[in-house]
Amino acid sequence: MKHSEKEYIALCKRLIEEKFHFESEEGVLRQRDLQYLADCIREKSRIILSLSTLKRLWKRDYDQTPHPPTLQALVSVLGYKDWQEFKLKETPAVAGPVIEAQQKHSSRLKRWVLLPIVAALPIVFWLSAFLSRESEESKPVVKGPVIFTGNKTVSQGVPSTIIFNYDVSNVEADSFSFQQSWNPLDRVRLDPKGHYYSNIYYYPGFHKAKLIANDSILQRFRVHITTDGWLPLVRYRLTDQVPIYLEKPVTKGTLHIRRQDLLALNVNVHQSFTLSYYNVREFENTHSDNFSLETRVVCDSINTIACPALEVVITCEAHIFFVRMMGKGCERDVGVKMGEVYHDGAQNDLSSLGRDLYKWQNLKIRVANKRATIFIDEEALHTIDFKDDFGKIVGLTYNFLGTGAVDYVRLNNGDDKMVFEDDFD
Repeated sequence: MKHSEKEYIALCKRLIEEKFHFESEEGVLRQRDLQYLADCIREKSRIILSLSTLKRLWKRDYDQTPHPPTLQALVSVLGYKDWQEFKLKETPAVAGPVIEAQQKHSSRLKRWVLLPIVAALPIVFWLSAFLSRESEESKPVVKGPVIFTGNKTVSQGVPSTIIFNYDVSNVEADSFSFQQSWNPLDRVRLDPKGHYYSNIYYYPGFHKAKLIANDSILQRFRVHITTDGWLPLVRYRLTDQVPIYLEKPVTKGTLHIRRQDLLALNVNVHQSFTLSYYNVREFENTHSDNFSLETRVVCDSINTIACPALEVVITCEAHIFFVRMMGKGCERDVGVKMGEVYHDGAQNDLSSLGRDLYKWQNLKIRVANKRATIFIDEEALHTIDFKDDFGKIVGLTYNFLGTGAVDYVRLNNGDDKMVFEDDFD
């Protein structure tokens, strides 16, 4: 049976509501839920959907097909790489009394009573209790100091266990939880009478752990997982919790993990994978609003990849910058993110960032007073103005679809002082 695009959209929205435990009132989500979803989408897919776009999607009378980037952003929080993969792996239910009632925008309880009465009664009772309990959760009452600190079991490298120490004895709330970073799927319940919780970080980077009471963040703790120089790793999907760590390559003029190196480590190179090089550390006096990065990068020629891609990521304390270049003909998937501003190739003309990635690309990112300019071969191609201060630069990452190499990297701060250089000699 062939399903319509609208049926898949309805299914996608329902799965999102179920995954994040959103409470839908006649098909409409609360603003705080939509804002939370927007934040999750931004962190997961690096696509920014406005609150007004999400409100329109969840309107009762919404009857349109969103743009492809919007659909890709929605399914990213469900763990799918794109809309097509979602449609291949998910199937809308056959229309019946429950679906018909949902299409008429009946409330959740009204949908339940359409089931056989014997089966429905226990479910209605549980649902009523659940909704009642959720509605009672409000802002916590903080009557004194709240403790939330953490200590590493290893000073550097991954995996890294952090032992968090917390004390919420001065807080009145219905529930307490811990979240290791931006991802709400990593949230776990805490014992309010306990004091310790340990968590493993498998990726280097700058994470913000959260101590949460009900839906309110009580405290944040910054977790900087640094590397000893360059750390290469492989993952088959960007949602993989545990990557495959690789030995440091022997650099002879380039930073380069080759296909044969991966084969020797039993990496399945016949499956789509991403190769990343991480260098996470403190960069002396280098801030997000004024800096420059120069680098030279190339993808290895692999005939099985239809759209070669590479991405240069600059991690700051509060956000990230990145430039994603694509092979010629695949410019739709180009992307540039400078802090809170994201431009994609679907809704912007970024065709100049579609390149022959099997040839060396000389890329420069220059930021002066929160204005970022992208150069290739010294030609200015794109400019973005951003507003916020994202703190210090705390990490550099190169991502390749398949394998690729870095010839050099040079990072200068706002005083035009070189704070990091590597020619891989």
